[in-house]
Amino acid sequence: MHDTHDAHGAQAMDEMTEQFIRFYRKYYRDELGRLAQRYPSEQRALRIDYSDLVQFEAELAEGWLDTPEQMHEYADAALHNVDLPADVSLTRDDAPPAEVRLTNLPEDREYYPGGYSPSDAPGEYVAIRGEIAMATDTYPKIVDAAFECQRCGTMTYIPQDDGYQEPHECQGCERQGPFHIDFDQSVFVDAQSLRVQEPPSVAGGEGATVDVFVEEDLAGRADTGDEVVFYGTLHLRQVDQDDTKFTTYLDARAVQFEESSSEDLDITTEERQRIRDLAAGAEGDPLQVAADALVPKIHGYEHVKKAAILQLVGGEHVEYANGATDRGDIHLLAIGDPSTGKSEIVDAVERVAPRAAAVSASNTGKAGMTASAVRDDFGDGEWTLKPGAFAKANGGMVCVEELDDLEAEKRAAMLEPMSKQSIAVSKAGINTKLQTRVGVIAAANPKHGRFDPYEPVAEQFVFGSAMLSRFDLIFTFTDEPNPDSDTIVAGHIAGHRREGKLQMREGQPAGADAGSETDTSIDHDLLRKWVALASRSDPPISDETALEDAQETFVSLRGANGYDENDPVPVTWRSWEAVLRIAEAAAKFEFSATIEARHFETATQLVGQSMQDIGKNEDGELDADVVETGTSKPQAERKKTLKEILKEEAGGTEAEIDRIVDVAADHGISEQEVNEEIQTFRDSGWVIEPRANQTVKWVGEF
Repeated sequence: MHDTHDAHGAQAMDEMTEQFIRFYRKYYRDELGRLAQRYPSEQRALRIDYSDLVQFEAELAEGWLDTPEQMHEYADAALHNVDLPADVSLTRDDAPPAEVRLTNLPEDREYYPGGYSPSDAPGEYVAIRGEIAMATDTYPKIVDAAFECQRCGTMTYIPQDDGYQEPHECQGCERQGPFHIDFDQSVFVDAQSLRVQEPPSVAGGEGATVDVFVEEDLAGRADTGDEVVFYGTLHLRQVDQDDTKFTTYLDARAVQFEESSSEDLDITTEERQRIRDLAAGAEGDPLQVAADALVPKIHGYEHVKKAAILQLVGGEHVEYANGATDRGDIHLLAIGDPSTGKSEIVDAVERVAPRAAAVSASNTGKAGMTASAVRDDFGDGEWTLKPGAFAKANGGMVCVEELDDLEAEKRAAMLEPMSKQSIAVSKAGINTKLQTRVGVIAAANPKHGRFDPYEPVAEQFVFGSAMLSRFDLIFTFTDEPNPDSDTIVAGHIAGHRREGKLQMREGQPAGADAGSETDTSIDHDLLRKWVALASRSDPPISDETALEDAQETFVSLRGANGYDENDPVPVTWRSWEAVLRIAEAAAKFEFSATIEARHFETATQLVGQSMQDIGKNEDGELDADVVETGTSKPQAERKKTLKEILKEEAGGTEAEIDRIVDVAADHGISEQEVNEEIQTFRDSGWVIEPRANQTVKWVGEF
C-alpha cells in the first residue's frame, strides 16, 4: 500500500512537472534564455505572471494559490528539467539553485497588512502590499545543519525548516548523541526580517503590520520607507508558548518595489528616447512641458510648477575634504489663501517623486518625523530604531500638507533634518545618525484664514523665522476676485473635468479634446521616469562667463536697496546657495552636459519671484530680515526706538500711554504701531499696565 501511494505521488509530480515545462516553453522561452546567461551572479529566479499561468491552465494557477509549497516544488523541478537554449545548469555548488517566483496575483489575493482573515488565510499564497516600517540587517540563516556524533564521528545533515532541530540518533552508531554542530560543514543563506505596515495614507495613521521573512537574493534589497508588494505563503506563529494567541507572518518568495528610488524604475529603451527628445525641446521648452504635465488641473502659478519640477530633480550633494557638506536638495513652501491649488501641487509632487513620504497633522507624530526606539518581538527582541518620515524618504521627497496645523514640536523636529540632512539619534542606548537627504515641499494657510494685504507676510503664519528660513523658495497664493481671470480659471477647471469624464468612457482616446488647455503630452509615469533619469546626472558649470553673469545678477540684487548701513539687506548668501542648487537642477533636467547661462537665469528668476512674494517689508523694500528673523528692518528699528522711549518715560514709574504715543509720534511711529508693540512687550513680560489701556511701566528685558 505504501509503495502504491508513493507511486501515485511520483506520477502526480511527473505530470505536474511536465505541465510546467510546457508552460515555460510556450510563454517564457526568452526569459529562460536570459536566466541561463545571468545565473547565478546577476539573476537567480524565473519570475512568472499569474495571468500567464491562468491563460495556460487555470487549474494550475488556482492550485498554486491554495497549495503553494507543493506547486512551488513542481515549478522548480520543471525549471531544472526544461531544455535550456544554452548549455548551462541552473544548479551550482557555490550558489542556491534557481527557482520560480509567481507574481501579479488577482485582486482578491492582494492585501494590506491586516486586510485578510488571520484564521482563514494561513497556508495560502498571497500578495501583501505595504510600506517597510522596520528592517533588520541581513544575517546568516542556517538551512542545512551538519551534526558530528561525539561517539563515532559520523556526520548527519538535518534540514532546518521550522525551528532548530537536532538528529534523533546517529546514522553511524545509531546512538542518541551527544552531537556537536559543525558550522563549517553546515549550509547558510542570507536572510532578513522585515515589518510591513499598512501605509499611513491608507490607514489614516499607524496601520496594521505583518512580519515578512526573505532569504537569499531577496535579502538586503528592501529598506525602511520602501513601498513594496511581497508574494509568499502566510503562516501562523504562536505569540507565547503558554498562550492560545497566534499571529501571522509571510514567508516571501518574491518582491516587487512599488516606490523605492530612481534606480528601481523600469524604463524601456523607447521611453528613454522619448525623454531625451523631450529634454532636447522636441515638444517645446522642456521645463514648461513638464510643468504643464505636473498639475494640469491648476491654472496659472507656472513659476511654482517649474520650481516643483526642479525640486524633484534636485541639485548635487557636495562633501568637502574637511567633512563639511553642502546640501543639494531644494526646499519649497507654498503659502496662501485656501482653495488656490497649494495642496494639489504638493500631492502631485508626492505622486511623481520616485520616493516620497507624506506628512500631515493627522497622520504624523513627533517621532514619526524623526525616529523612535521600540522594543517588541521584532528581530532579536532588543531595542530597534524605527525611522520617521525624513529617514524613510532619504533620497526623495517629504511632502507636508497643513504645515500650519502641525504642532510646534513637530515643526521644530523638521529643522535639523532640513538643514543638516541628517538626524542625530540617541534613544534607548542607540546612538547613530540617520541620513535625511530629502527635499521638502510644504503647503500652509495664513493663521487668520486669508492673507491680510496690510499685515507683514511673515506675521501671518503660526511658524516663525526658524522654519521660514529653511526654505529655498517661498511662494504666495492669493485668491482675489477678478471677472476676467475668474472666467479663465472657471473654464479651465470645467474643461479639465469634462475631458477627464470623456477619457473614462470606454474607447475614448486620451486627449480627446485636442483644443483643450488641459491636454498634456506626457503623463505622470513618464514624468516620474524623466525626473529619475535627470536626477542621476551631474553637470559642471560650463565656463567662467556663465558663472560671472550669474554673480553679477545676484550682486545687483544685493544692492537693490542701496548700500547705506541703514538700508535693509535685500537678500542673504543663503539665497545664492539656492540659486546654485536650482541652476544645477535646471541643467540636469535638460541632460545638459554643463550648467549654462540659461540655467542660472531660470534659477535667478525663481529666487527673485520668491523674494517678491515673501521678502518685502511694509515699505515695499526687499528685506531679507522678514524671512531670516521674522522681523523686517523697519520693524526692528521701530521696536528698538520704542524700547528706548519706554525706558526713558516709564522706566522708574508708570506713564500715561497717551504720553508714550505723543513721544513716539515724533519718531514717526503711529499710535497703532505703539499699541501693537506694547502688546508684544507685555506678552514678553517686559512691561506691565498698572491701569489697563491707560498707563504702562517698563520692568526690563529678561
